Amino acid sequence: MIDDHNHGLSLRKALAYTDCSRNFYYYKKRPRITRCQQDQTILEKTKEIVLRRPSYGTRRMAAMLKRVLGKSINRKRVQKIYHKLNLTMPSRKKREIIRSKYKDVKKVDRPHEIWEVDLTYVHCGIDGWGYLFSVFDVFTREWIGYCFDLSAVKENAIISIENGLVSHKEISGNNKNKPIIRADNGSQYTSNAFRKSMSVLGLKLEHIACNTPEQNGHIESFQKTLKKEYIWPYDFRTYQQAEAAIRDAFIDYNRDRIHSSLRYLTPYEFISKWKQEHQRETEEVAEQTKVINIG
Repeated sequence: MIDDHNHGLSLRKALAYTDCSRNFYYYKKRPRITRCQQDQTILEKTKEIVLRRPSYGTRRMAAMLKRVLGKSINRKRVQKIYHKLNLTMPSRKKREIIRSKYKDVKKVDRPHEIWEVDLTYVHCGIDGWGYLFSVFDVFTREWIGYCFDLSAVKENAIISIENGLVSHKEISGNNKNKPIIRADNGSQYTSNAFRKSMSVLGLKLEHIACNTPEQNGHIESFQKTLKKEYIWPYDFRTYQQAEAAIRDAFIDYNRDRIHSSLRYLTPYEFISKWKQEHQRETEEVAEQTKVINIG
C-alpha cells in the first residue's frame, strides 16, 4: 500500500516511482451489466408498458423508458424491439384517412341521378382568362349545361345548373328524381348563395372530401377531354372566339363524340337506347304483375 501521509512520500511521487497510473490506483472493480442483459431489461419493460399503452409509438416508448429506467434509450433500440415483438404498423397520413372514410362513393344506375360540377379556365387572348362552369351527368356522360364568362363569381356556378335544368324539362317539376349535385370545395360551390340556390331548386348538394379529386373523377376527366380536343388546338384571340368554340363543342360532345365508357355510343345515343330498354323492362314488369293479379 502506498503511504500518502506527511511523514512518507506523496501520492504523486509514489505513483511516479512505481510507474503506476492514478486510474489504476483508484480503480474499483464493479459488476458490469452486459449488453444482452440491458436489452433483456428494456425488452421486459417495453412489454410491460405496451400492455398498458398499446397505442404508444417508438418515440413515446423511448421517452417512457427513460422515465422508468432513469437513462436515455436510443429510439433505434426501441424500433428493433418493436420489430422483434411485431408491434410495428405503417402510420396513415391525413389524406389516406380521409380517402378511406369517403371511399364508398354512391354508384349511379339511371340518368340525372348525380350531376358533377366543376370550374376550369380558358385563355381568351386579349380578354384574359375566361371561366367555364360545367355540369356533367355521371351515368350518361352528357354535358348537361355550362356558363362561360370572364368572371368566376358564384352566380355563374348557379346559372350553369339552372341552364341544365331548363334544357332538361323532364326533371324540372319532378322532385323525386331530381339530381344530386356533387361539387368540390371551391369557394363558388361552398358559398352560402350557392347552397341556398340549390335548396330553392330542390336539389341535394354534396361536397367531396378534401384532397380527393377522384370522387369528382368523371368531370375531371371531362375537363381534360374538353381542353385536349376542343380548346388547346386553337389560339383564341378574344372572348367571343372562345365562346363560339365552346358552344360548338357542347353540341359536338353530346351529339357526335363517341365514348368508350358508353360502348362507343354518343351520350344522346346512349340516352335513347337506355330509355328504350328501360321502357321495355317496365312493360315486362307490368305484364308480369298483371298476370299474377289475374291468377
